[in-house]
Amino acid sequence: MKNIIKHITLILLLISVSACNTEYLDPNSTLEPDVVNSTDKLIELINGVQKRWSSDRSGAVYTYASISGLNAGELRLLNPGNLGEAEIDLGGNNVNGSNELLINIWTNIMLCRKEATTVIDAANLATDDAQLANSLKAYGLFYRALSHGTLIQYFEQLPLEIVENGTFSNRTLVLESAIADLTEAKGYIASGLATSVTSSVFDSVDLENSVNALLARFNLMNGSYLAAIDAANDVDLTVQSTWEFDASVPNPLAFWFGSQNVTQAKDLSFGLPSSLLPDSNDERIPFYVTAEDLSIANPDYQVVGFFLDNLDEIPVYLPGEMLLIKAEAYAREDDLTNAVIELNKVLTKTSTSDAFGLAANLPAYAGNLTKEAILEEIYKNRRVELYLTGLSLEDSRRFNRPGATSADAERNRDYYPYPNTERDNNTNTPDNPTS
Repeated sequence: MKNIIKHITLILLLISVSACNTEYLDPNSTLEPDVVNSTDKLIELINGVQKRWSSDRSGAVYTYASISGLNAGELRLLNPGNLGEAEIDLGGNNVNGSNELLINIWTNIMLCRKEATTVIDAANLATDDAQLANSLKAYGLFYRALSHGTLIQYFEQLPLEIVENGTFSNRTLVLESAIADLTEAKGYIASGLATSVTSSVFDSVDLENSVNALLARFNLMNGSYLAAIDAANDVDLTVQSTWEFDASVPNPLAFWFGSQNVTQAKDLSFGLPSSLLPDSNDERIPFYVTAEDLSIANPDYQVVGFFLDNLDEIPVYLPGEMLLIKAEAYAREDDLTNAVIELNKVLTKTSTSDAFGLAANLPAYAGNLTKEAILEEIYKNRRVELYLTGLSLEDSRRFNRPGATSADAERNRDYYPYPNTERDNNTNTPDNPTS
């Protein structure tokens, strides 16, 4: 963590985003003494964290979609000269701590976590107004939880404290920390957020619904199934919460897919094995993937959906994820009746009934009414519904699909090596996973 902390330089840079006239601070250039004494600067810092998370090829959105997409067969590599992506695509021992994508996802998410913590810790120092301070903390807690809950999907352990030579915590502790942050944020939101804050941050992210969505996601990942159901029930599925872009800050996945030089859609399988291929009538297939001529032997598959145009907004979460979280949680609690009810909401959903127009529009589930069969169908639908959301690696592990060392492997690594940038500066960095 030492290098990451030293990254916070002594230059204060204010930049305006043309699309929304909102100012943000570049988290790499924060003069902390100036920031912590000003609520306006803390608001700008929140906007800076959001920009760092969602934009650029080094940001979280690009790196987690690319790493999981190449690992789990959602994407194909176009140019092996892109060494970072090429190593992730090969998987196994081809990936080490010097990999560019691993360094980027670790460094930039840790910077987001660091700046979110600055907001949390400074809020009460910057103002005597409790509502204003709590509003700032709500945003900081959301981004810190998002940081921890995202990184733990790729690495076995994380340091939770921002200190030199920080000790690493296991997956359970990291998820518990993220859930605690989100629970605290939810309390502040329930008490009412200050309009001076909500009117000044990027408003494409709906904080209340996003907090509940992450509570559902991380509780599911942590095996707290009833809590996951409760949180998912609190999400308004008619509301869009998105990462927003403009001409100066383009959608990073759309930009690089459009370059036709890095990655593209692999095929119409969504990385699923032959036994779990999506129904050919599934309307989510053309929503996400197309080709100029699908009838030829080897079509040139292209990603569309949320990743076609540089101005396309990328969802923070999808309504279908909440339904599938409930379906899975009910199934794991052996409530198969409710599991099928929630699963059918996804299978039969039409484009007009989904906030983003994403729908399978298929018949209701007619498979075996066993826990194993229902969970398999839920997994298949997660892989299609949540294409390129970065959740495919996590899902593959959680559903006990064949791992990286299996003869019929469905992923090429189970977890990733720790970046050398961390290992070289933190003597507590654990040994790398073997696969």
